[in-house]
Amino acid sequence: MNTALAWDNVVAYSLQIGLLVGLASLIPALLRLRLPKARLAYWHLLLAACLVLPQTRPWKRAIVTVTTPAVAPVAAEAPSAPVRLPAAGTHWTPGEIGLLVLAAGALARLGWLMVGFWKLRRYRRHSTPWRGPAVVLGTRPEYRISGDIGSPVTFGLRSPVVLLPRNFEEMPPAMQEAVLCHEALHVERHDWAFTVAEELVRAVFWFHPAIWWLLGEIQLAREQAVDREVVERTQARDEYVDALLAVAGARMQPDLLPAPLFLRKRHLKQRVIAVVRETRMSRTRLISTLTAGLVLLAAACWFVTAAFPLAAEPQMVVDGAGISVELNGAQLLHRTPVRYPAEAAAKRVEGTVAAQVRLDADGAVMDASILSGPDELRKAVLEAVLSWHFAKDSAGATRTVTVSFQLPAAAQAPAASHEISPQFRADLAAQGAEAAVAALTGSGQERAASAVAGLNPSHIVSIDVRGLSDQARGDLLAALPVHVGDACSFDAVARITAAARAFDKHLRVTWQTHNGETTLIVTVSPDAASPAPLEGGSARIQVGGNVEAALLIYGPKPAYPDLAKKARISGVVSLHVFISKEGTVQGISVIPPAHPLLAPAAVEAVRQWRYKPTLLNGQPVEVETTVDVSFSLADQPTDPPDSPPGQVGQPGPSPLGLRVEHSGPDLLLTWNLDSYVAKNGQQGVLQVFDGDSHQSYEIGRQLLASGPGLVYSPLTKDVSFQMSVTDGKGVEIGNGSLRVLRPPMGSR
Repeated sequence: MNTALAWDNVVAYSLQIGLLVGLASLIPALLRLRLPKARLAYWHLLLAACLVLPQTRPWKRAIVTVTTPAVAPVAAEAPSAPVRLPAAGTHWTPGEIGLLVLAAGALARLGWLMVGFWKLRRYRRHSTPWRGPAVVLGTRPEYRISGDIGSPVTFGLRSPVVLLPRNFEEMPPAMQEAVLCHEALHVERHDWAFTVAEELVRAVFWFHPAIWWLLGEIQLAREQAVDREVVERTQARDEYVDALLAVAGARMQPDLLPAPLFLRKRHLKQRVIAVVRETRMSRTRLISTLTAGLVLLAAACWFVTAAFPLAAEPQMVVDGAGISVELNGAQLLHRTPVRYPAEAAAKRVEGTVAAQVRLDADGAVMDASILSGPDELRKAVLEAVLSWHFAKDSAGATRTVTVSFQLPAAAQAPAASHEISPQFRADLAAQGAEAAVAALTGSGQERAASAVAGLNPSHIVSIDVRGLSDQARGDLLAALPVHVGDACSFDAVARITAAARAFDKHLRVTWQTHNGETTLIVTVSPDAASPAPLEGGSARIQVGGNVEAALLIYGPKPAYPDLAKKARISGVVSLHVFISKEGTVQGISVIPPAHPLLAPAAVEAVRQWRYKPTLLNGQPVEVETTVDVSFSLADQPTDPPDSPPGQVGQPGPSPLGLRVEHSGPDLLLTWNLDSYVAKNGQQGVLQVFDGDSHQSYEIGRQLLASGPGLVYSPLTKDVSFQMSVTDGKGVEIGNGSLRVLRPPMGSR
């Protein structure tokens, strides 16, 4: 849950508590609930209701539908001067500031509570035993005299202690007996445990006046209940009132101790009145009054949670323009978007399509059929719903969903999806862009991390799961073998990827690294379905990599890419391999994470491998297996010493053609605007490593294709630029790096 949503929920929860306490405070007066024990039980129930309000009803989950209208792009005016990169800074949102303030206040209040415990311990050590008569009701407490307190205090569970003030020794015996009976009742009722729990609640909700008021009412009702029982046991009403007045007239310490005090001055009037005016209720009336109070309290809880509902993280769905989806009450873990068919949009076909889906035991759609709707729109709905995944409570059921198609005014047919042409792949390979070729090799392969992210040591600071419900997110995080704080490596991400796919075949894992800190991102991929079966539709079996390796009869080793050797990159590339009945490799997909400089060589080598046919019941079958291809620098001949690092004006080794020139005290970074990457890239990310500083900047399409460059003011004498360009699908199509030594030093 993001901080903005968390802050909104804190505000809504606070309003729920305030409204609930406000309404519930009227109920005792309405029902004439005056018996102290009954009022204490009611206030405790109200406090418990405040704590469980978030679980009273399901959180409101919005389904955010982001439409993608098909409109012609508007040409923007190209910037005429180089764009200066802004200095990195930390920006706090109001939600983050509010949450930090609440957390700091709670920690401060807990610290205050610890100080109170320390004071109780110090008072006990500096006290002396009470030698007079004692009152014992159940567990025998230790009575001691302390000059540091002005009112009797009781604390402890297994070894309870009662501290008495100095003036206690001057009281008449009847008053002493009343005070000792009061404290002995606190011990018998274990009131110190309740007091500590209430103080912990106060620490968490230190900012909420309704909680403070409620805890004050609980303290008053507790003392009034004990007062009533003391009078009933001692039959010394007058002496007890005199004891209250005597303690009130003594020097009182600030009310800071986490323990039941004999008297708080603000409660004196109410306690004396309750002792003098004895209140009685019949058992029948007491039960009926409490029952009515509970019913009204439950109704108030339902009302306040409806008035200020808490919000779960919304489900983000990107549909085409003019499309709305109705799930008829069902909950989704995720779903693929529904697109408006170009042919239907061109013919101005509109309407509503009803589809019936049958779910498997996990909630995934295993079969679907169209019940009604225009023929031109049926295929788009059917293709979309087959990749939907419903919540667990719908598993094994049959659901009906409806999709409405409505063309907006002056709508245009959706543009054709961008596909990477074979010619583009060949152009990249010819320019040495092995990272881009790796990102495009093999069906179903995801975009891998950059070479820099793979080389720099890092640790996992967060795992961001997107597109799943809160419950599914929690189940997935519990199933992952790697957690926050662990070291990040290709092996760690590979294990997370395997666990995510075992949890849901539609999940994919990517990551981002910044200053040695890695964020893992688990997202739902609509194209993550299992590969289609091999030609012929025959059965395919899955075989472990070690078992199938024993049948390998021809397996040439991959050629170590030159760029990978120069960058000192090594590792293992895992491939998902499909083998025909004859033992030839028919299909390969790369299992992320795979280093973009190593994956193409691994794919090219494994594509030539040959196996003995795998037999099942004496018949050859197709095989699906995993192959690990290792790249080790120790097995390679020693390369000549690396060339000196790039200097000012030297182009980077990429189709981007990065260059740096002096611009006064600053550096001007430019690239080859005529390159295919610059002309066809949709977004670029520039990382600047300046000494110990690491900053990232996003480069828009317009600046990438026709911009005059970027100006950077160096902080140190060693600056490195690393730039990555992606297409409209987020696939990297080019990158470049450049290091500048001893640049002119400027000032920001």
